[in-house]
Amino acid sequence: MIEKTITKRGVEGAAGGRAVAATVKALVAMIGEGRWSSGTVLPPQRELAKLLQISRATLREAISVLLTTGEIKALDNGRGFTIADPADEPKGPVWPHAARYSLREVYQLRHVVESYAAQLAAMSRTDANLVELRQALEAFRAAAVSGDLMAYTEADFEFHRQILAISGNRLLVDMHRTFAGVMLESQRMPAFRPGDLWPAVKEHELILEAIERGDPDGANYYMRKHISTGGSRSGLAPTELP
Repeated sequence: MIEKTITKRGVEGAAGGRAVAATVKALVAMIGEGRWSSGTVLPPQRELAKLLQISRATLREAISVLLTTGEIKALDNGRGFTIADPADEPKGPVWPHAARYSLREVYQLRHVVESYAAQLAAMSRTDANLVELRQALEAFRAAAVSGDLMAYTEADFEFHRQILAISGNRLLVDMHRTFAGVMLESQRMPAFRPGDLWPAVKEHELILEAIERGDPDGANYYMRKHISTGGSRSGLAPTELP
């Protein structure tokens, strides 16, 4: 039912899309209505996907969002999810990949990889590349104005993905694709914390301007600064930032 209301645009992409947003909204409503009480184990993903008439890929993305916002918790054995107790609700979003990589490690990697990718992009961008980057920036700006956090994260992820692609380094592109889920979650963290969405938009503008004028040093600098401030907005302490 949910996905039938979505256009043919890529709703199963790494950044989620409107089908994921609709799924998150539906699950939050079901939890709020008491369909599952605190501590209850959610039905298996196959059953949930059938209940909501969505694909399991969309459901996995929605569950990832609910883990980040603290609505649900992963079981210790990794074989399911339980409804979180509102009394134990965290003050900010929860980093869902803590068992594998710390948030600090992810931002350290992004600091190195994405700043270098921005530097390469400034040296190899084409007019067509710049058009696509401007479109991603406009989508990011519009989502910030409307306060649509799902669209905001999607546009943020797309802007950074495009810069990796423009860099022309296939290994960087493949690495980012392999860890797309982890990278996406790191970009969700600041979006789901209280605060102004606009500073990140201005930071994207500075990165794009440097790439547009063919300034590799400037692109590298503004991307490094953006990643560092993004880590700060995600809750990392100054001593943990690159």
